[in-house]
Amino acid sequence: MTDALPVRFTGVNHYFGEGKLRKQILFEVSDQIRPGEIVIITGPSGSGKTTLITLIGALRSTQEGSLCVLGRELCGASPRELNEVRKEIGFIFQAHNLLDSLTACQNVEMSALIDPRVSRSDAAKWARTILEKVGLGHRISHYPNELSGGEKQRVAIARALVREPKLILADEPTASLDKKSGRDVVDLMHDLAKDKGVTVLLVTHDNRILDVADRIIHLEDGRLSSFAQAVMQSTSQMMRLLVEQSERGELTHRVREMGEEEFREMLESVTDEAEEFLRAIDKSNDRGFQVMLEQVLEAFTLKIGQLLGADKASLWLFDEARGELWSKVLSGERLDTGERRTVRVPKSSGIVGRVFETGDLLNVPDAYAEPLFNRKVDEDTGFHTGSLLAVPLRDHGNRVFGVAELLHEFGREPFDEKYEERFRDLMKSMQVLLESWWRMAAKGAAGAQPADD
Repeated sequence: MTDALPVRFTGVNHYFGEGKLRKQILFEVSDQIRPGEIVIITGPSGSGKTTLITLIGALRSTQEGSLCVLGRELCGASPRELNEVRKEIGFIFQAHNLLDSLTACQNVEMSALIDPRVSRSDAAKWARTILEKVGLGHRISHYPNELSGGEKQRVAIARALVREPKLILADEPTASLDKKSGRDVVDLMHDLAKDKGVTVLLVTHDNRILDVADRIIHLEDGRLSSFAQAVMQSTSQMMRLLVEQSERGELTHRVREMGEEEFREMLESVTDEAEEFLRAIDKSNDRGFQVMLEQVLEAFTLKIGQLLGADKASLWLFDEARGELWSKVLSGERLDTGERRTVRVPKSSGIVGRVFETGDLLNVPDAYAEPLFNRKVDEDTGFHTGSLLAVPLRDHGNRVFGVAELLHEFGREPFDEKYEERFRDLMKSMQVLLESWWRMAAKGAAGAQPADD
């Protein structure tokens, strides 16, 4: 069987034990991983993360469902077939499992020599090169008992990467590394993924490396959570794991693919959870909580712009300390670019300033003919505004704390009254989420307000 996806699993169930002691560990787990994608698996201890990764690595036999890895079906595969798949995978586990009788370089060479086409001289050369990349060029002749725990782990990582395998499976690869060493290792995996098309699947609790991921999936009690379900986890730890995941906009991508009805249902669900956020604001100073809100607001604002057919959507919030309106929910030149940047304007400046101060909707059919229009924002973003629609954002006390804005490029028809009604309605649905973020920024929580780009 062949499959273009490096990893695809559908309806996978797994059990440990027999008879009355039999316990189900994984429940109908399904997902697929694309070539060159870096996916992080999160979840509490005992949730099934290691079980899943060892099944994907052909270290256990798949009992139920379909699990296709590197073009081979593993459910029902023979031991020989499982061994062939293992040869194409690079493994990094918490236990480094180095051979004590071999030097660091020799341990890495052994991995390269799995391929009978590789000569000993090439294996030695590759081993030295990869050890230098993980910062151990000066320790290549040392034996494991002469290395620290972190150094042993880096040797194990070098051993997994030396053959540039098609798939890398890592279980807590940075657990025993300091910040710099951990960053060097994940950067190396990132480079392999992006330059060589290597797929990386890793389990981690290390919040320092979450930005390397293209996507984060969550396992709990043996079940894979949907992104929407995971976002609604109320603990700050889960919020860190879900959203400190790079500037590649996984949430934005997923929301963009939804239909309007599905999006409204998701918006309603997340808004219900945001009621709890409002009650917990005083305890929510960690960056993960704040970034979660920013990511959600960005994705939802861009989705609303897409639903209304706008070329660009922006969200401006009031920074009371500076007396400014700032926006980080910008989309570059058009909605499909996904570019982020921070723009700041005085609270009384331009069209958004007028809407903020008056609390009235403003529909401008020709931006450049409107004296209030601030052309500098266009100059900063490379966008040529034709028409725009701006609505005020109000908190529960009816106080205006920001402005939402839709823009058409020059040459398109202006927004009409039906846009005004739908835009008001959709932004009102986001009120609790918007107020949650604004209240965080207003109280000066660490990291709540974005740095100027």
